[in-house]
Formats: sequence, C-alpha cells, structure tokens
Amino acid sequence: MNPTALTDPDLQAAAVKVSDALASAIKAAKVERVVVLSSEGAEKNSKTGNILTAHTLEEALKGTAPQVVMVRCASFMENWNNAISAVKSGQSSVLDSMFQKLDRKIPHVATNDIGRVVAEYMTKPNSEVDKLAIIELEGPEDCSPNDVAKVVSDALGKTVPAAAMTEEMIRDLFNKLGFPKTTVDNYIEMFQGFDNNTICWTTGENVIRIKGKLTFADVLNKN
Repeated sequence: MNPTALTDPDLQAAAVKVSDALASAIKAAKVERVVVLSSEGAEKNSKTGNILTAHTLEEALKGTAPQVVMVRCASFMENWNNAISAVKSGQSSVLDSMFQKLDRKIPHVATNDIGRVVAEYMTKPNSEVDKLAIIELEGPEDCSPNDVAKVVSDALGKTVPAAAMTEEMIRDLFNKLGFPKTTVDNYIEMFQGFDNNTICWTTGENVIRIKGKLTFADVLNKN
C-alpha cells in the first residue's frame, strides 16, 4: 500500500517516489505474488483527488510479479468515526458529511473486511489467482450519509440528522490539522468525485466484485 503523504507539500509526487521504490524492491526480491491495497476509482488518471495516488501505485506495480492482485476498496466505514465521535461527545448535534448529496448511496466497506480479504488473497493457491486480478471490495449494501445518520440515531436513541459541510468548513478543518493546500484540494476533489459519480465501480476483464460481511451497525457497535 501507499500511505498517503498528507503532510507532504505534494502528495502526488510523494506517491510516485514510494510506488517506484516498491516496484524496484518487488522486482529485486523476485516476489511471487503482490497484493495491493487500492481504491475504488483507481483505474482513472484524473479528477479523483487523493485516489490518484492509488492509480499511481497500481500502474507502478503491474507486472512486477507473476501474480498481481489489486484490492480496490470502497470508502472506509471508519472514515465516519470522527464525525460520529463528535456527536457522541456532544460536540455536535448533527453528523457532519463531506459528501454533499445526503441521499446518494455509495459503496462503503469495513476495514476488518479489507484485512480479511487481503489475507485470503495473500494465501490462496497459485491456481486460484490470475496473473492480474482486480478485486472490487464493498460492504453488504450501499449507504448514503442519511443512512449512516440513521444508524447513529438508532444507536444513540435520538435523532441525529446528517448535514453537508460547506467547502469553507472542510478547508477550515483540514487547515487546523496542518494539511498543506494541495492535500486539502485533493480531498475536496475526491469527495466531489464521489458526489458526481466520477469515482465509481468499473467492469471489465479480471474484475471480481466481493461483498464484505460487516454493516455500519456492526462497525458502530464495535467502537
């Protein structure tokens, strides 16, 4: 995987360096199989914000081993943890959403399901894995911000509506976290990509769609 260099002045350039270094190391070590943690939308080369770093990683690692598995994950359910914590602690009466379309359902997946599927593909017999396999990993069902708010409301026993954050609010939040402007711009472009369906599942040769087991309620109950 490429841990996104959020504090680097140019996270995309940093991704190129990391991806090239990984490719060189894999080739030198003559690794038999590479399992790559990637993202929904990684097949696209523009308009995906942070996810462009996953595209860079995929392109660098193709052909570096006899078997390469790209595990493209949906948006992480756990990405909502901070917004949920703000509601639980009383800091906020609404569930803040960086997605602007509160009724738009998109794929989400739990990180435990990601770990399980990655482990499965690391240990499968060679006969069960193609030379290049693309896994699209999502949860049991697509969810909108309003759906997430309903799960939170049910868990807390009170109504918690979802509320779309303005771009100004998002920029202010990331500025307080010390992220450079390029990182903030990439985040905003990524969420716009989800909202306008630029970032979505694809179809094609060697694409395998897998559904995880955990729901938002499962993840919330574990936290």
